[in-house]
Amino acid sequence: MLQAIREKTTGLVVKIFFGLLVVSFAAWGIGDYAFLRTTDDTAIKVGDTKVSLAALDADYRAARDRLRAALGGELDENLVRTFGLLDQTVERATTQAALDEEARRLGIVASDAQVRQRIAADPAFRGATGQFDRFQFQRVLYENGLSEQRYIELVRGETRRLPLIEALDTGAAVPAALVDAIYRHRNERRSGERVFVPASAFADVGTPSDDQLKETYETNIDRFTAPEYRAASVARVGIDEVLATIEPDEKALEDEFAARKAEFDVPERRELKQMLFADEAAAKTALAAIEGGKSFDDVAKETPGQSPERTSLGEVTRGETIPEIAEAAFAAGAAAGKTIGPVRTPFGWHVVEIVSVKPGEEATLASVREKLLPDLKRRLAGERAFEIANKLEDQITRGRTLDEAAEAAGAKVVKLDAVDARGRDAKGEAVALFAGAPEALRAVFDTAVGRESQLIETRTGLYFLVRPDGVTPSQRKDFAAVRDDVATLWTAQRRDEMAANRAKEILTAIAGGEALEAVALRFNLRIEPIEPVLRTGDTARNMPAQIAARLFALKPGEAAVTPGLEGQYVVRMKDIVPADPAADAAGVEQIRAQLRQDMANDLVAEYTQGLRTRLGTQVNRAVVDRLNAPN
Repeated sequence: MLQAIREKTTGLVVKIFFGLLVVSFAAWGIGDYAFLRTTDDTAIKVGDTKVSLAALDADYRAARDRLRAALGGELDENLVRTFGLLDQTVERATTQAALDEEARRLGIVASDAQVRQRIAADPAFRGATGQFDRFQFQRVLYENGLSEQRYIELVRGETRRLPLIEALDTGAAVPAALVDAIYRHRNERRSGERVFVPASAFADVGTPSDDQLKETYETNIDRFTAPEYRAASVARVGIDEVLATIEPDEKALEDEFAARKAEFDVPERRELKQMLFADEAAAKTALAAIEGGKSFDDVAKETPGQSPERTSLGEVTRGETIPEIAEAAFAAGAAAGKTIGPVRTPFGWHVVEIVSVKPGEEATLASVREKLLPDLKRRLAGERAFEIANKLEDQITRGRTLDEAAEAAGAKVVKLDAVDARGRDAKGEAVALFAGAPEALRAVFDTAVGRESQLIETRTGLYFLVRPDGVTPSQRKDFAAVRDDVATLWTAQRRDEMAANRAKEILTAIAGGEALEAVALRFNLRIEPIEPVLRTGDTARNMPAQIAARLFALKPGEAAVTPGLEGQYVVRMKDIVPADPAADAAGVEQIRAQLRQDMANDLVAEYTQGLRTRLGTQVNRAVVDRLNAPN
């Protein structure tokens, strides 16, 4: 969950309140886990630790978002069920609950200081200065639909479970013999030779009969079946839709500049050197020597524990160094060339030299206008789009049709004659309206024909209202209409068959004692050497993985046929090049680390399974299955 949040930094969030209402009024399903046949919304219970339906739903939605992103934005319910996403989420939540319960039993707690430290260290929450930025923190949580309290709970849970996991991780030891064996297996190389029989070489494959074409048509009917199409009316509202209407006045520009002025100001920078001492007396001695005429570097050379190479702090702003040093080094009277100190900090006593000063530069509206104006226009356009979307939603709730609501709100409605579930029209071309908005495309197929959908807010900040206007069911394309396509497919398949037969003929010939060179020459084919290659192949040398895999299935001197993308290969193995672990310490260590991690993961899995059994685990399937209930 937390890792997924860190990966997201853009977009607006669907109104959480209405989202929860949708969950609470979803159609309930009945499962097969017997447990607490009551109206309790506890989905999982391990010992005394409970996981509520709301918490499980949040995890499930996050998992769906990750899967959707991995699949390029397309995701339907059948695919979700195929992946078993809900069951995976239940397993993960049950494991976390078991660890939480055990941590509680052992008295492991996560202090507020630990939680603050982990949050402050998260790069997702850093501002322009590279430091933790509370505004950035709140913005990221808002964009991911999380309250501050909920996120802190998640971090606290991770922090509390971490000691249990780390204890298991330290116990994972990998036998050297296992590392050696795996290294030798993975890094063994094999050489050989190959002959490629291209399918394109068989130009004349004859003319198919009607019966052959119809057989090809029936055998490959999926290729000749049109998907379900829907006609739809779509209102899309986003920054790009309203940007042209936004013209900020001078007052708005001045207010924006005032709010963001610190972002454009160039802070004063000072190059500093320092010597750090454990006691004040040593620091005063060094300072006295400098004030007596010696250079800072000379004193550093002469002072035990110091050296000129270690003194430089580089150029820093006031906010980039320790507060006590910043206060002294950036004081009004602290000029370039001056040495200050001793300055006491939690680290000891510092003597600091100000090497140089680069004055800051205060930004003016005139100097940043060209940068500020486009940013302001996009921000105002986003606010305007939000207003229009709210008006659209309000009009729909009053019983207006989509067209009426759009006219009242100032939005446009686009009429689509046909779109399939992949977002393509009847010609197979992508419908640009749904680019970056798989949520809206899904709504076209999830909403009843003639009914307006709910307001849809995408992760990219777009708003949609859709109304399916008609359905063209999935159906076979008429044979007569696709006859030419079927003939093309028949020809391609026939060429592949002939290439395969030729490859088998070559294999039979060399098995009978003929030289591969002579057989290849007879068919006007070329022999290509296969340089020593790993089992995984080598794309850089045009060595597909299937050829390498075939090579590793053969003994020296043996040959076999393997298919390629546009023909067939005859592959013969020649030599085996053993791997030498002693010559690759880094590679051996990489395998050791991977195996160690795998073993640690196995230990964690066994441990948590044991916890679940010992503590007592109950899964209320009737509650869990609400998340898979049809809308």
